[in-house]
Amino acid sequence: MTHHRTPGRRTRRAAAAALGATLTLGGVAQAAPATTSRAPAAPTPAPTPTFAVTRTPCAGTRVPPPPAPPTRRGRAGATASPTPTPTATPSPSYYPAPVVRAGEHPVGGDQLGTSGIVTAVPAGVPQPPQLDATSYVLADQQTGTILAAKAPHAHLYPASTLKTLTALTVMPQLDPKRVVTATASDQAAEGTRVGMVAGNPYPVHQLYGALLMQSANDAAYALARSAPGGVAGTLQRMNATAAGLGARDTVAVDPSGLDAQGQRSSAYDLVVIGRAAMQRKDFRSYVGTREMPFPGAKQPDGTVVTPYAVPNLNHFFMNYPGATGVKTGYTTGAHRTFIGSATRGGRSYVVSFMCSDTADWHHVAAMMDWAFAHGTKVSGVGTLDTTPPATPTGTPSASPSVPPTVTPVPAPTSSSPTAGQTSQPTGVARALQTWWGAGVLAVLVLAAGALLTRRLGRKR
Repeated sequence: MTHHRTPGRRTRRAAAAALGATLTLGGVAQAAPATTSRAPAAPTPAPTPTFAVTRTPCAGTRVPPPPAPPTRRGRAGATASPTPTPTATPSPSYYPAPVVRAGEHPVGGDQLGTSGIVTAVPAGVPQPPQLDATSYVLADQQTGTILAAKAPHAHLYPASTLKTLTALTVMPQLDPKRVVTATASDQAAEGTRVGMVAGNPYPVHQLYGALLMQSANDAAYALARSAPGGVAGTLQRMNATAAGLGARDTVAVDPSGLDAQGQRSSAYDLVVIGRAAMQRKDFRSYVGTREMPFPGAKQPDGTVVTPYAVPNLNHFFMNYPGATGVKTGYTTGAHRTFIGSATRGGRSYVVSFMCSDTADWHHVAAMMDWAFAHGTKVSGVGTLDTTPPATPTGTPSASPSVPPTVTPVPAPTSSSPTAGQTSQPTGVARALQTWWGAGVLAVLVLAAGALLTRRLGRKR
């Protein structure tokens, strides 16, 4: 898809840019609650949220420092107060690490069941920058090798990054040339909306753009209900698609990504889904577009709204050289979430993070810079390919073998064995057990023979 720059629409572009600014939180454009890109003659009242989520701190992230005490200005002629003695900067504290239930053999590799940070960096190579988020994953987009991760299988709300899965699921089902008529429920969608007006026609390809560029919830619902089986059928296929990709932490309940009971994903799954979506040319064209026109509409009172521009709210894509996509997200329960990809010099990397109040596109850019500088020198700690091809016996790995380093997030720990696990006997103990068992068996056989002989003797 080309980058649309319609001349003579400076006013509408300015309005769209203002909307993008209101949706930007900490430098990463978010799918936060907002009004439409244009002001309808009769604004639709904001719908009541269907699922209330209590906002809680992001697990495993840094606790914000207390605010500095206010400084007092002395009055003229007053004696100056002594300069306070500088104190050492306290070490940062962190919220407790998330609980990760990834099983004995987590998807993607046994090292990925941790709640801390896991890397495999050889000597002489700097550690990757850390994101202040509950979880994140950085991976080679081409090979699927995971270079760094933190709590990659923690179950968290995905927010609008789930729209990546929505698009990946409905694109094979809906012809982009098809026209969908908006309904009242589309127009009244909760959260971010592109501004669909009930009764008006909208081409599917422009709904795809609104879904992925502006994170429009009204477009998400219109696409989901227009696909075979309606919203319920779309959700069923979304979950089947995720499972087929190996994204087994993901449960889709709302195609827009709004917080919903039982809905979840993980940083591992978001990278898997984002990587799969970026393999589609049509998907890449939408997330790789900076601005596109959106159809106008006729209001119930007869007011005509002219077509207007829809901007791409992904600040990482808009600012990072080589960025190719993919999706931002924000809700009360999820906090900030993100999937991003970039390509330079024939190498491509993909990153995701979940639950952060401070991470923005600059932090993602720093991690991408590290990947492009050192990614080929680093051993993997896992894989996005759940069924990688078997390596022939005796064939060495192409990447250097470095033992993974796990950096736990500060949290209470215990040295006691995990419940349900039993200790295994050593080799010596096994031998003693074997000989002891054989001796007992021999004694029993001799005793049985003697008893039988005595009974036969009596009968004679």
